[in-house]
Amino acid sequence: MTWGDEGYILGINVYGENSSIISILSKEHGHHKGIIYGGTSSKIKKLLHIGNKIKVTWKSKSEDAIGYYNFELIDAVAPKYFDNDKKLTAILSATGICLKILPERNTYLTVYNYFEDLFNSLNSNEFFKKYVLWERFLLSELGYNVDLENKDSLKLFNKNISYPQYFHDNSAPFADKDIYNGLLINKHQLLNYIFEPNKVKFPYYRIKLENFFNEK
Repeated sequence: MTWGDEGYILGINVYGENSSIISILSKEHGHHKGIIYGGTSSKIKKLLHIGNKIKVTWKSKSEDAIGYYNFELIDAVAPKYFDNDKKLTAILSATGICLKILPERNTYLTVYNYFEDLFNSLNSNEFFKKYVLWERFLLSELGYNVDLENKDSLKLFNKNISYPQYFHDNSAPFADKDIYNGLLINKHQLLNYIFEPNKVKFPYYRIKLENFFNEK
């Protein structure tokens, strides 16, 4: 079996002596894994950064096997932000969430398109607002209720959380505190709906991202 697609690298693991298993969020095949021969070599390793966009050809003897990838780099997204810790953390947070919560081999075209729109906005002044809204979209797309108008439901972590205006009005002004509140609300829902019931560890870089906006 063989097919071609494009997607963003979500995770990389060493496999055997010199190969890697990469997970990607692909346009037509969703969250999908494959082995890359020689993935630990310096020539290939420098192209395999989480968040990078690649073109892949997947080959396997059977549909159920993990299979092998040949790949070409389309866009070296992550290296552009190696000197911007906040945005690099957001990249690693978004990819980490997708890696942990998207079932493998299910097509999520709308999720892919929104994910790509998010990454295309990395240089925008509204990027972090878009990131918060992307998390809400992802929860909604996976079938979870993201409407938290009830004040009682906003008593999160014994903190007084205000509902960000940009949740309902995309043109509303926002400050770092509004981003922080949005991240807190999303974390509450991600934990309650997905991570805690499935006993999955919450992504480290998602916690780190939230801490950037925590005005202590």
